[in-house]
Amino acid sequence: MPSSAGLEFTSVFTTADNSSFVDITREMQSPAGTATAILAGTSHFLYLGYENRFDMATFDVSSAGGFGTLKWEFAIAGGGWTEFQPMSGAMKTDPDDDDRHAQYTFSKDGAELFPVHLMSTWVTATVNSVADKYWVRLSSPTTVSSSAMIYRIQMRPLAAYCSTQDVFELLQLKNIWSTSGTTVTDFSSTTIPSKETVETYIEAAQAMIDYRTRKSWRPNYVIDEYHDFNINGFKLLKYHPYNIISLDIWNGANWESKTTGRKNDYLVVPEYGMIHFSRFFLLPARFASYNAPVWRWGGGEFNVPVRVSYLAGHDIRTDIREGGLVFDSARKQAGIEVLRSSDFGQVAVSGMDRVMMAQKIDGWTSEVNEHVDSLRGWEVF
Repeated sequence: MPSSAGLEFTSVFTTADNSSFVDITREMQSPAGTATAILAGTSHFLYLGYENRFDMATFDVSSAGGFGTLKWEFAIAGGGWTEFQPMSGAMKTDPDDDDRHAQYTFSKDGAELFPVHLMSTWVTATVNSVADKYWVRLSSPTTVSSSAMIYRIQMRPLAAYCSTQDVFELLQLKNIWSTSGTTVTDFSSTTIPSKETVETYIEAAQAMIDYRTRKSWRPNYVIDEYHDFNINGFKLLKYHPYNIISLDIWNGANWESKTTGRKNDYLVVPEYGMIHFSRFFLLPARFASYNAPVWRWGGGEFNVPVRVSYLAGHDIRTDIREGGLVFDSARKQAGIEVLRSSDFGQVAVSGMDRVMMAQKIDGWTSEVNEHVDSLRGWEVF
């Protein structure tokens, strides 16, 4: 099941020596591309670049890589790199499964989460003559028994539902800040508020929309979500699952991995968020005593015996029914925070002052609330 909710990196390079680069951008952007090898040796690197900050990379794996410890780094000023620890390791939840690695190892489809709040020195840089992009790179596996074959790499930008430029244009700041022949089209590191600040406003708006609607229009990485067994299937907790990474059933001794497909073990209905089993599975009967508690094996370990990991989220670009409302809600909510938090002083003379700021905030707040209520009302059960 191909990934679909993320955006594409605009530059993806591999290199064996950090001097001769191979551009695999187009192949990694294609949803039906040819699998491409990455990290074929201990000195190899994978570079991922995008114009704005991002906090997740997702990988569609054709064949697993065999790697030792991997090293992630982000670009800093002066052409340097700082090593950091992705956050997926903190999501390990099941001590019963010895092969649940703390680090993503490209053994199957999955993702790495980047702790942007800890990457305060991350800046745009130049790699292979490609400038003005935020870069992370994956490098230096301690051992390589086999390279990973990758169909596609996507990412989740911090500002996923709208861009800082969308907020800039909504506030009509171009005519206010463009002077002496210089055209300003977006927030930057020198504007007040800065581009990074507006990105945090957009992040907050996205979180509000996801929370109130119980849906999402960006990739969500779910690891080890547990469910009771029901032969008729069960509903996943996240809206619109688009890539079931693994589904396992506990047999009393270990986890049995199941295969997706109507002719295999289970099938997925993304629109409803439902998993339906295509086969009957016999689980050992659970011991129950209604008179007194009994200490024995064969009881509690068969509770919530289904474990599933997956990627979920609708693609805002292709959701013609709800995508426009999500975009409008996010940019207006971020615009409200800019108006509330920033003092434009005497410069707001051509655009924003035509409608009093307080009136504009009230109007946008009502529109956002109406949009979000409508999005919640369209939920499919």
